[in-house]
Amino acid sequence: MVALGEMGLDYHHMSSPKEVQKDCFRKQVRLAKELDLPCIVHSRDAAEDTLALLLEEKAEKVVFHCYSYDLEFAKRVWAAGYYTSFSGVVTYPQAAAIQEAAAKGPLEQMLVETDCPFLAPQSIRGKRNEMAYTAEVGEKLAELRGEKVGVIAAATTANAVRLFVLNPGV
Repeated sequence: MVALGEMGLDYHHMSSPKEVQKDCFRKQVRLAKELDLPCIVHSRDAAEDTLALLLEEKAEKVVFHCYSYDLEFAKRVWAAGYYTSFSGVVTYPQAAAIQEAAAKGPLEQMLVETDCPFLAPQSIRGKRNEMAYTAEVGEKLAELRGEKVGVIAAATTANAVRLFVLNPGV
């Protein structure tokens, strides 16, 4: 096990009251800290409460999975030392705010992901997402940043190895 998640707050669906969500999230963050594992954080329509709780709990290893907020919020996430992980959403034409964050943020605090089976990249939108499509997310990140795909692949892989304490040679 290399991380705990997906944990967090979802004020979009509101399947549980905010206070119940916060209480559960707080307990999960504490468990991750106790086990010295990163938190994979889900945050939907709950940016302020999510970040506030993480900072209150002094969470150190955090990934905002399937990052879906703007650059200004991302700057606060990065300032806390946390990572943003970009999914197929970054490839959507209407995702300008997410694309701006991906284009302007510190590469050393970024990851790419699929969010399988959901949120497939634009080229296959509406179909089942798969791990192989992470490459398209990386390609979009490279395009947005004016970098070569290999630079993005190397950086995001190194970030994952460092954060999740992986041994890529095994």
